[in-house]
Amino acid sequence: MKVIYCGYRGTYGAYLMAALHAGVYKGDRLPNNQLIKGHFEMCRLYGEQYGNLIYVGVDEELREIYALGCKRFFSVIQRAQTHMNRIFKLDEELYHIDVGRIEGVLPRVIGFLLAHGVNSRFCEKLFYYWFGHKYRCLAKAVNEEKQRLKEARQSNKER
Repeated sequence: MKVIYCGYRGTYGAYLMAALHAGVYKGDRLPNNQLIKGHFEMCRLYGEQYGNLIYVGVDEELREIYALGCKRFFSVIQRAQTHMNRIFKLDEELYHIDVGRIEGVLPRVIGFLLAHGVNSRFCEKLFYYWFGHKYRCLAKAVNEEKQRLKEARQSNKER
């Protein structure tokens, strides 16, 4: 199974949640500043790339975890990927998670400012603010999604 976290941009909330799911970030505490700065650099460099799957890792159930930026086209991307798997007879199950509602509007603002050449240091401070305020909320959402996946797997075994 492939778990795909989809956000407006794939490098902000979608990547953060995917990293939490895969264990790159530990959900109980904020990562160190070096990891956060690396995350910001990825957002700065690749935040405007939409439609590219970003491989993050595997979880404890050996599911592949990805992040994807899809602007406001989550349902279109979800249906397209699902139907492409059917067309090409791929047995890989896809599980899409819409992150857009949870991550808030600040990543869009930061991405817009970066794209228009606004001071990178200012954008980095905004990113640290967003990261610190959203981290626990996104970690909780990841735990809920992991629980849903576990429950779905158990109900499939019972059938």
